[in-house]
This record gives sequence, structure tokens and C-alpha cells, in this order.
Amino acid sequence: MLLSRACAGFVILIGLMLFGQAGLAQESVPGWHSNLEDARKLAESTGKPLFITFRCVR
Repeated sequence: MLLSRACAGFVILIGLMLFGQAGLAQESVPGWHSNLEDARKLAESTGKPLFITFRCVR
């Protein structure tokens, strides 16, 4: 039982390392904007709030 949990944890960890960064690197994620001015205009026209995230990339 303990070994199977450890194996499952290892598989999840490897999957996140392999595929987690690839998902973050996508340029066109539906609903996400990379241009602040376009996002601001869309938020104003739809009446929805604008959530801004600043990400430090090394």
C-alpha cells in the first residue's frame, strides 16, 4: 500500500515536471490576454473585473 502511494506520487511528480511548464508557456490560452490594453478594453466592455498577474520568469 505504501509503495503504491509512493509510485503514484512519483508518477504525478514526473508528469507535472514534464507537462506543467509546457502549459504555462502557451501563448494563446483561451480567456487569457497578454496585452494589458486589450484586456482592459474587454473588461470595460463586458463590465467584468480585470485580474492582473505579474509573473517573474528566470
